[in-house]
Amino acid sequence: MPNGNDIFKEIAPDAKVPEYLKNALVSEVNAIRDAMQILNHFTENYLNTFVAVLSPDDTDDSESRQENP
Repeated sequence: MPNGNDIFKEIAPDAKVPEYLKNALVSEVNAIRDAMQILNHFTENYLNTFVAVLSPDDTDDSESRQENP
């Protein structure tokens, strides 16, 4: 039984990865990236609106403080 890092040499052989497999992996990564961009595009405005609604509105408070010291 191999000791230390030698066990990883048995798991990962020195064989080359076929070109079609590399292309398939790259296309999957691109598909995930494109899906995340689409999701971000459609949800960004909703999240900004949600945060704006939850954040306190300081302009109204400052005006009321000036009127009632």
